[in-house]
Amino acid sequence: MTMGWKYAKPIREKLMTLEEPGKPLPFDADRGLVEEVTARFDIKALLESLKGKDEKGTREALEGFGKEVMKLTIELADGKYIDRTGEMLERVAKQTGISFPHRLERYVELSILASRPTDRWNIAKATTKELVLQVSSCVVQKAMEEAGLKDLPCKRMCLASFETAAEKTGDGIKIEMAKMLPKDGMCEFLISV
Repeated sequence: MTMGWKYAKPIREKLMTLEEPGKPLPFDADRGLVEEVTARFDIKALLESLKGKDEKGTREALEGFGKEVMKLTIELADGKYIDRTGEMLERVAKQTGISFPHRLERYVELSILASRPTDRWNIAKATTKELVLQVSSCVVQKAMEEAGLKDLPCKRMCLASFETAAEKTGDGIKIEMAKMLPKDGMCEFLISV
């Protein structure tokens, strides 16, 4: 027992504290982030703007939407709505040099939560080599289907968003889609470094 305490004290002194004196930080996404992103990016207006566009125009509009949603999410998540998770991920990345998947995953999750708060999604795998995101209910895909905009490249919105997050984190990523809504019951994105 004495040996354990002898070695435990120096380790305890090296641990980072989650307390920031005088600066309360939540552990979860702030509702304000969701409200600001959804107020700025209206999915119904996006879909209305797609009507009559050819596939190239649709793809470009979806990519632009995905990029802009992610840029705003990153700006708000790292600034006005920084939380403890964000601060700790940045500290750990600086100390260890390991960014992927956690920094990218944070931006992806916050982006989906902020722009499409009713979507159902899951992180199926998160390692230092691979991140697997599954989206089983997507408001964009559902609204496109209801508007008669079938077989359009809605995946480009997500892919552009993830690529924008990777630019911010500096992670050189490769993205594949193993499954796609509605055919496979989910969209499954395999993101690897």
